[in-house]
This record gives sequence, C-alpha cells and structure tokens, in this order.
Amino acid sequence: MATHGNGPLSRRERPAKPALTRAGIIAAEVRIMWSEGLQKVTMRRLAQELDTGPASLYVYVRNTAELHAAVLDELLGSVDMTPVSADGDWRDR
Repeated sequence: MATHGNGPLSRRERPAKPALTRAGIIAAEVRIMWSEGLQKVTMRRLAQELDTGPASLYVYVRNTAELHAAVLDELLGSVDMTPVSADGDWRDR
C-alpha cells in the first residue's frame, strides 16, 4: 500500500489509473520496444510499465507471441504505401 508522511494512503486518496485497453497495451509495448529493444518486452515488463499485474494483460492478449503480432500489425499499418513518383531507379529515390 502506498504511504505518505502520516501513514498509508487509501485507494480513495490515490489518483485512479487509466483503464487497460488492447490499444494501450500495444502502445506501451511499442514504447518499450523502441527504448529498450524487443527482447525486453515481456508480460512482466509490460505490466510494470502499465502499473498493473501481468495476469491483467491476459484478458486482452493470449500470450507474448499474440502481443508481438499485434504490434507488427500496428507498425505495418503506419507504413506509407503511396506510390513514389520520382525520376531515376529505386536506388536514386
């Protein structure tokens, strides 16, 4: 339990944590991946980042492999697929 100068803080005195969502979990994994590397993304590390327990994450994803697949989908969805119109071959562009 959290404490302050006069004793423990009750849950009512602490600010509420944001609700977990699949999108929020994926965003947190991406942050960890970019800052620490994919090998550091574990359910335990992710739960720590989100201030929750690892078991809470399994409501949203079955396992780490499913989580990594969701991140891959997220990152591939942001790739710009617009055709390039420039002179020269692909090396020049």
